[in-house]
Amino acid sequence: MNGPPRIRLALPAGWSVRIRLIGAVFVKEAVETVRDRRTVVVALLLPVVLMPVVTLGIPYLSQRQQRQREQTPAIVAVVNRQAAPDLVELGVRRRLIRPVEVASPHQALLAREVDAVLQIPLDFARRVSQGPVEITILFDEGEANSVIARQRLQEMAMEYSIALTEPRLRARGLSRSALTPLRVTTRSVADQRRLGAVLLAGLLPFFISVWAVLGGQYAALDLGAGEKERRTLEALLVTPPGRWQLATGKFLAVTAASMAAVLMVIATTLVTLRLGSSWGISELERAAVVISAGPAALMVLVAFALVAFLSALQLALSIYARGLREAQQYFTPVYLLLSLPAMAAPFLEGWGGVVWTYLIPGLNAVFIFRHLLLGTADWGPLLLTLATTAACTVLALGAAVRLLRQEPVVLRS
Repeated sequence: MNGPPRIRLALPAGWSVRIRLIGAVFVKEAVETVRDRRTVVVALLLPVVLMPVVTLGIPYLSQRQQRQREQTPAIVAVVNRQAAPDLVELGVRRRLIRPVEVASPHQALLAREVDAVLQIPLDFARRVSQGPVEITILFDEGEANSVIARQRLQEMAMEYSIALTEPRLRARGLSRSALTPLRVTTRSVADQRRLGAVLLAGLLPFFISVWAVLGGQYAALDLGAGEKERRTLEALLVTPPGRWQLATGKFLAVTAASMAAVLMVIATTLVTLRLGSSWGISELERAAVVISAGPAALMVLVAFALVAFLSALQLALSIYARGLREAQQYFTPVYLLLSLPAMAAPFLEGWGGVVWTYLIPGLNAVFIFRHLLLGTADWGPLLLTLATTAACTVLALGAAVRLLRQEPVVLRS
């Protein structure tokens, strides 16, 4: 009894051989790439070491610095301290300030010997009993400690004003609450997942963009300019695979190295942020670092499109360069043109709704990453980003194939 008919998918004549040749080139280049210690370090080891330092180190240092500033009184030079001893004593008692005596308060502030200067009028006691009196705070807006000192002096002055006002109000049968009939209560609607999405949107797009360039950089350098310097590219060109098959195999090897780096960065960042929340870093404790399966899959897809474009572009530049040093010079503008928009994207709020933004390779991917993480992505910009990036990848890979067919380019060194 005959079984159900079998369906066989046959490739066009010659394509199976071409695919095998591409696979052979890819395996050969991938093995050489893995043997290159620089590629392994940049693509796999460096993200594991660097990402925890960046994602945990910066918030930890920021929190530590903030605690130190909160616990350390501001160093303040007080002019005419004897005119308002109660005011100064209030600041000392609250550990807001530490008054010091200096010969020239203004020069001491410029020389950063003090954080701020408090100028009190000589007739402070008389004037404050009659009505408002003005005190002056000198600070350096360019110094963080000086700005904090100004805030503490303002807080000190406010508390002193309240202490003076309350007896006057009671004498007139009033209370402090009578002067503030309106009370304001604030409550954030952002839950932990929302805060986690905002945190990831500020980190991951930049990290992915940077490692999309750096992850396959050494592989691209070695498979183009490196083979030129070793004189192995000429021998490779006389093997059975054609120029486009060689270019495609090299392109896949560079893409694999770069994509491995990007996936490593994403995984390491997520794990590190989760660990940081359990280690008592306040900025991370309030956030739930989670990416849903759908947005995560789309992020990987967009990241692959970005990686493919950059791999093809770097391979073309590496083949065109005379040597490794010249290729590295070509790679620097690529890194800058991608990393700078990635850093600026959080501040370009209006650009996310403009169509032409998604026609620029690199910039479009950064905005899509942010939209996916924040839950505001639309299919139109997403598909336009994928189509634009794919078209640029084809152009860059075509340029690499064309360069391999030009003997003056291949043979020059």
